[in-house]
Amino acid sequence: MLYISKGTLRRKKGRDHLIVTWRGDEYSLYGNDARLWLSARCDTSLAEAAQLKNLANLGLVETGDTDGPLNIYRLLTNCAACPAPWRCPRWPLRRRERVLWQWIDRAGLHLTLTELVFLLEHDIHPVPELLGEANKHALMEIICPDDRLLEARMEDAFDRDTVVEALLGLLRKKYITLV
Repeated sequence: MLYISKGTLRRKKGRDHLIVTWRGDEYSLYGNDARLWLSARCDTSLAEAAQLKNLANLGLVETGDTDGPLNIYRLLTNCAACPAPWRCPRWPLRRRERVLWQWIDRAGLHLTLTELVFLLEHDIHPVPELLGEANKHALMEIICPDDRLLEARMEDAFDRDTVVEALLGLLRKKYITLV
């Protein structure tokens, strides 16, 4: 089963003990749960469904069927990308990652992967008129004026896989965390 971890690593206590925060709550993970969560912290991973049951019940992983670009996209649509705490030096970003980072960091609301794909697919740049708390209504009018089928349309978008790869790049470089 394909999965990715959600939440932020707060502390690593010993070899097999982690403290993870997710949506304001702290969770202590031990042994196999800690290893599974760490292995999918910065990218998708594969594991048996029975092994992931406890983490899934806590909401600390998002699970999907099998590996592949479309399934990774579907897995990430159930997560929101949030700026990670500034605790470590940051790696340089590629062009797509930089644009995606600007949207995630400055949009004024948590954008879903579907909305990020829409913005990059339509070459909408993060300009001051669309950024920040005061402009989030204008941004949402551009993204979904009254379209309930946005998620289905973006599944077939030409730039879908490049946006997914850029989002995973931000996750690997610890710019974002998933919730």
